[in-house]
Amino acid sequence: MLSILIPTFEYDCSELVKRLHQQCEARVKTTAFDYEIVVADDASQTDIWMKVKATLETLTGCTFMHLEENIGRSRIRNLLAKRAKGDKLLFIDSHMDIISDNYIQRYLETDADICQGGYQVERNDNMKGNLRYQYEYRARHLNRKHADNTDANRDFHTSNFMVKRQVFLDHPLDENINKYGYEDVLYGKQLSESGIMVTSIDNPVGFSHFETNAAFVKKTEEAIATLYNIKDRIDGYSRLLAHAQRLKRWHLTGILCGMFSLVRAKMRENLCGPHPNLHIFDLYKLLTLLSFYRHD
Repeated sequence: MLSILIPTFEYDCSELVKRLHQQCEARVKTTAFDYEIVVADDASQTDIWMKVKATLETLTGCTFMHLEENIGRSRIRNLLAKRAKGDKLLFIDSHMDIISDNYIQRYLETDADICQGGYQVERNDNMKGNLRYQYEYRARHLNRKHADNTDANRDFHTSNFMVKRQVFLDHPLDENINKYGYEDVLYGKQLSESGIMVTSIDNPVGFSHFETNAAFVKKTEEAIATLYNIKDRIDGYSRLLAHAQRLKRWHLTGILCGMFSLVRAKMRENLCGPHPNLHIFDLYKLLTLLSFYRHD
C-alpha cells in the first residue's frame, strides 16, 4: 500500500490532492493497487484548512488532519509516518505541483529504500523581481542531478521523496530542529552515516509558489540560525558553513562583521525590494552566518 503524505501550513493544496487522487484512481482501475492520501495541517490560523478538508471529504481514500498546535516540519512528518497505513510513504510538500501524468507510476517502479524525484522551476519572466524564484531558478540544475545520483544524500530534499515506512520509522527526522531550515540536509547526512543511500530518479514536481521577498529573507535568516546551531552535526554537508569556517580560520570574522553591521540594513532593503540581487543574497547569507561566530 502507498501512503501519500502531505504536510501543509496556511496553503490550499486542494489541486495537488485532486491530481494525485486522479492518478491513483486511474491505477486502481487497471491493477491491484491500494493507496491513501493524508493531509496534515500544522495548525493554520486562517480558514484555508477548512477548504482543503472539504475537498478531501469528497474524495475516496483521503484523510485530513488539523493540528491544534504547530509542531514543526520534522515532527509533523514523523507523525504522518506513524499514522500511515502503507508500507511505502510518499512525502510531498503542499505547495508543489504534479507535472507528469506518470508521477505515481514512476515512484512505484523503484524498490529503493528511499528515493527522491526532485523539483523543477520553469522560466517565468514575470517573477524576476521575486527573490525566491531567482534563487530556485538558479539552483534548478542542482535539483535535476538524477542520472548518476551524484551526492544524492548531500542534496536531499523533503519536498518530494518516497521511503519504505520501516526505514523512516527506524530513521525519523530529528525533532530537535523545531525552527525552519536544514532538517533535510541533516537527514541526508544521518542516512549516510547509517549506510542508507538516497536514490535519485527523474520524477520532479513543479515549484511555482514563491513567498514574498520579505518572507523569504526572514525564513533564510531563521534557517541560518538553525545551521549555526547544528554546525557540528552537519559539518561537510553545507558549502555555506564551509565558507564561514574558512573565513573564521583566516581571522576575518571581526573585520567582516564590522563592515556587515554598516551595510546590513541596505543589503536587506535590496533583498526585500522589487529588484533583489542574488549576489547580494549570497553575501548576506554568508555574513549573517559569520556574525554568529563573532561571539564564539
